[in-house]
Amino acid sequence: MLLLISGFGFYTEAQDIEVITHETFLSDTLGAEMVFEFEIVNISNVEQTVFEVRTINDLPPNWVSSLCFGQNCFPPSFDSVATTPDFNTPPLAPGDTLLSSLHVTALVNDGIANVQIQAGTFHNPNDRITIDFEASTLPVSVDGEKTLPGQYFLAQNYPNPFNPSTKIKFGLKYAGVVSLKVYDILGNEVATLINEF
Repeated sequence: MLLLISGFGFYTEAQDIEVITHETFLSDTLGAEMVFEFEIVNISNVEQTVFEVRTINDLPPNWVSSLCFGQNCFPPSFDSVATTPDFNTPPLAPGDTLLSSLHVTALVNDGIANVQIQAGTFHNPNDRITIDFEASTLPVSVDGEKTLPGQYFLAQNYPNPFNPSTKIKFGLKYAGVVSLKVYDILGNEVATLINEF
């Protein structure tokens, strides 16, 4: 079973673990380290060795991302980590929570990073939970000049679609008329959020 989650404050579970995500979209200035925190909870009745695999690491040039267990961060070259002695992290006892994070650092140039992590257990390695993260930096304007991103983007809404209000960040490569509409699952237009220059 492969579960996909994205958004703010979501939790989902596989057979042995539950993952609680906080923000999955962050935006900051150039040179900043953006930290996505999430928790993995052992919901089974036995000790679990948990692993995380970075399956997508789509970063702009000169950006890095690292996986961390608590304060223990691993080199950017490590695409998978586990709660084993090799990573100085013990397996999770029933009911225990592992504090995890993904650190994305924008070193030299602006852009948008997309990183995907899958979490699972050695007991059921094919039962994985997939989490998609997006980090971005946008150019800072000088003397009130407006700047545009190098490419268009439409970010995941947050805090989540079940709250009474939500925010959607977007950017356009060129100035122009923008129309942003919301549709229900049947394809019917529900609302027009933006329709202006």
